[in-house]
Amino acid sequence: MQETLWVFGLLLVAVAYAAVSSVAGDQIVFVGLDVMLSAAAFGIPLEAIYFLLLALALHANRHAPKGWYWRSFEHHDGLSTRQRIYVLPFFYTGALAFLGIVIGISISILGFIALTFRS
Repeated sequence: MQETLWVFGLLLVAVAYAAVSSVAGDQIVFVGLDVMLSAAAFGIPLEAIYFLLLALALHANRHAPKGWYWRSFEHHDGLSTRQRIYVLPFFYTGALAFLGIVIGISISILGFIALTFRS
């Protein structure tokens, strides 16, 4: 397993180097910002819907402890099967959108590095 992570990491570095070598740094920064902001525009409303639906479900079950929203994922087991069908898709799509935000930030940082070393 550790060897697979090393290979994946080296492949990621090679792809990043190829991107930096072939595309201007400012374009990389703008692509990263576009990915980050698009994912945020998609993910933030989904997470708001998730928290609203989870709050309604927890209160309907009378299982909403104080401060439940700080670690909301710990309360998924308190949902019925029907409630899970309505609540959890928003959780997972919001988590994927957060991953898109992180990828966009990483691309932007890569563009800033490219701009720094080309100057």
